[in-house]
Amino acid sequence: MHVHTYPEQRPPAGSITIEHEGADRRVLCLRGDVDTEVAARFTSSQGRERVAVDAIDAGAVTFISSSGLALLLLCVEASRAAGRHPLLRAASRSVDRALRMAGIDSVFPRPEPDEGPAPHAGSAAGNGDAATTPSQASAPGARRPAPGAR
Repeated sequence: MHVHTYPEQRPPAGSITIEHEGADRRVLCLRGDVDTEVAARFTSSQGRERVAVDAIDAGAVTFISSSGLALLLLCVEASRAAGRHPLLRAASRSVDRALRMAGIDSVFPRPEPDEGPAPHAGSAAGNGDAATTPSQASAPGARRPAPGAR
């Protein structure tokens, strides 16, 4: 017996959702492979409504396409127009790399260390400083605090 799976029956490779925290905080959550199809599906589900959020959580993204990056930019623009100040509170290495390569990483402010939850495992430092990664921190010659510094 042969079972044929139609493309429209397969689960999407990734997802984009808006989750609510408290009464009025909105978080754009991206997970998995955020490709053109996933970005287009989210955009069409929103209709004409511009997506304004307080935070973006992309810590569980394994791949992000240029369409996914464009969606993030539109979301930040809409959020700022609505008087919100969205923070990229978590970003996977894939997202960090794509933002840097596109030259738009400075558009996405990160929370200060005591301002929000810690980034997900595998993401870069919460302040956007990717100069020292966890693997580099333990490498010989890595930057360390001066003796007596706290």
